[in-house]
Amino acid sequence: MPRITAASVAEHVAQQRAAVFDAAIGLFVAEGYANVSMGEIAAEVGLARNSLYRYFPDKAHILLEWFRDELPRQAAHSAERLGLAGTPTERIGRWALDQLDYAHRPEHELMVALPELLGGADEATRAELAAAHRDLLAPLEAALVDAGITDADDRRVVAELIGGLVLAAGRCEANGPDHLARARMTAAIEGLVAPAAH
Repeated sequence: MPRITAASVAEHVAQQRAAVFDAAIGLFVAEGYANVSMGEIAAEVGLARNSLYRYFPDKAHILLEWFRDELPRQAAHSAERLGLAGTPTERIGRWALDQLDYAHRPEHELMVALPELLGGADEATRAELAAAHRDLLAPLEAALVDAGITDADDRRVVAELIGGLVLAAGRCEANGPDHLARARMTAAIEGLVAPAAH
């Protein structure tokens, strides 16, 4: 029987599971989700590969747990940023810049693996992640209402366009912050939002 250093078997299992999770996320960030195997995760934690399956059946379940934690945290952060003082246009512009800053954080790389995770997910998991993504955009939609964009279809289109601008600016920043891309993105967002705000 393996040696247990925790106060109870349940506590030991929780500690081991947390160690597996942390090691896997670290490897996913450093090497890319697709490039990490369950064997590498086991080696990082110091477990036999077959022991790893006691905690997670596969690496997709590890990533799914990370998404379940990260998406609500990002939604709360977005709501906080969009709730700061300023006109709706200023608040949305700051939010977009914040999204670009997040794109430069190492854990953002895990967001890139979401389509791969969704491809193998069951219907309930896909629905859960879709709902979490909608929650992520809800603060932006609320700010657009504040800007005077009250028609739901119009608001959806503007939110999608703003999201597209952030993604395009992110591509321009592949090698680090790009002041021109940020300035152009901000100006484009002002053009989308400001007319409705007056």
